[in-house]
Amino acid sequence: MNKNKSLLLIKKRISNIQCGLLRFHEKDQQMAVPVKVSVNEDTSLNCIVIDEYNGYKLRNKNVNLIQKYHEDYLYITGRVSEEVQNNNRILSVEMLKVCWFVRQTKGNSSWLRQKFICEFGDEKKLEQLRA
Repeated sequence: MNKNKSLLLIKKRISNIQCGLLRFHEKDQQMAVPVKVSVNEDTSLNCIVIDEYNGYKLRNKNVNLIQKYHEDYLYITGRVSEEVQNNNRILSVEMLKVCWFVRQTKGNSSWLRQKFICEFGDEKKLEQLRA
């Protein structure tokens, strides 16, 4: 599947799920906040923070967005490119890598099967994520 078709499929799934958990590190501590998610025309997302989270500065930070719907799991790695504070806290997240998993079950065992992985960022940004 080419990148454009993959991107359209991912955007459709993200839009269908609409919410998720945004995870990031703050002072050596793993933080997680619930968000509502909408897609943009490019490879970015808007995450509207649902709860207060003490005003952490997230611009230029790497974040992970986790979405679950029935047996589908999306794990999106990205970087916050913009923060807007109005009545709601809105974060613009540039998607760098998306992993889509499906839960498989056989008897008492269950596992996640990789449906596909797609990378959108340039090599420099992806290397920073791997480091």
